[in-house]
Amino acid sequence: MVDVVEAVGHTAEAARPTSAGRSPIRGEGIRPHLRAFVETAVFILPALLGPAVIVAYLVGRYHVHPLTVDGKHFADGGFLFDLHVMWKAGHDVVTGNSPYPFVYPAPAAILMVPFGVLPWKLAVVAFSLFVVGALFLTLRLLGVRDWRCYGAALASLPFVGSLAVGTLSTFIALCAAAAWRYRDRRWIVATAIVGAVVTKLFLWPLVVWLVATRRFRTAGTTVVLGVVTVFGCWAMLGFAGLRGYLHFLGHVAGLEQARSYSPFALIRSVGASNSAAHLAVYGLTVVGIAAIFAIARGRDGDRRAFVAALAVALIVSPIVWLHYLVLVYVVIALYRNRMSAAWLLPFLYWTLPGEDSHGSTSVILRMYAFTAVAVGLAMYDRKARPPRAALASR
Repeated sequence: MVDVVEAVGHTAEAARPTSAGRSPIRGEGIRPHLRAFVETAVFILPALLGPAVIVAYLVGRYHVHPLTVDGKHFADGGFLFDLHVMWKAGHDVVTGNSPYPFVYPAPAAILMVPFGVLPWKLAVVAFSLFVVGALFLTLRLLGVRDWRCYGAALASLPFVGSLAVGTLSTFIALCAAAAWRYRDRRWIVATAIVGAVVTKLFLWPLVVWLVATRRFRTAGTTVVLGVVTVFGCWAMLGFAGLRGYLHFLGHVAGLEQARSYSPFALIRSVGASNSAAHLAVYGLTVVGIAAIFAIARGRDGDRRAFVAALAVALIVSPIVWLHYLVLVYVVIALYRNRMSAAWLLPFLYWTLPGEDSHGSTSVILRMYAFTAVAVGLAMYDRKARPPRAALASR
């Protein structure tokens, strides 16, 4: 590039258009540096927030207040709350004890065994790497190659919440991504959906998506594999906790569901009774299932029905914490594999109070609005990429 400052003191010929057909422009030299600065500020530094909090905790610099929930004391408060519960379950399995009462099904306790054999802080490191790696692999499976998209996802409140609470949400997102990417490989998609459903029950509408898109053999395989996995894992635990599990799950839901971001919580926040809210959710379930079938018959039906199944899963779940919205990045990645406004809009989740909606109608509605706009932008853009071909069955 010709140095404009140097050219000013020379002949007029030096200031003529270059062979490329344009004159040197003052400030061109700083544009790459300005872009690098902006991208670092937006996509790199915020993405380090979650890991930085984990490191601060491990070295004793992140201080939290003790918390008691349902008669149980947690010295670290809400920080790594879920990981405390799941690590203990995995540790109980390793030591030959029953993990129950435990809020997740038996397969989740078995999944936590590799972490349960580790000392607590080492388990925190291993699980944090697992959470981060699952998000990276999720986006990779969906064809995302733009590093800025990874930075945006890592900097989002749903991901930071997943890391700070210690949840399996990115693993669930990975299972959903694998189900889509390998949707024509019966055993892989069945294993992926089972992996999601037996750890977080709310993703069961993915089975409806299989039926709606006429993947009947895959749907049947998924159901059979799910039953075998659940009862097989419970058999490994001597069926401990099986009889009272649903009752315990209902007890936990009763304590927490009104504080989440679910439609149930929204309906309760406007003064409706529990029974009215439950009835409304049952109605939404029927409507949601019908919508998946209807959408599957339309244009781009396979992909849109998959998105609808994810939406229905969140709508009919009695509890929706903010970290569940890591699934939003699955939807965005299905349509946009490069940086766009759809990747940036979820930053608005940072204006919410956190994982807990506090039963506030306005907070829940804001979350719905942010999600709808982000997903709508990803799906509506005419330049959105066509669905990536599935890997065919062999």
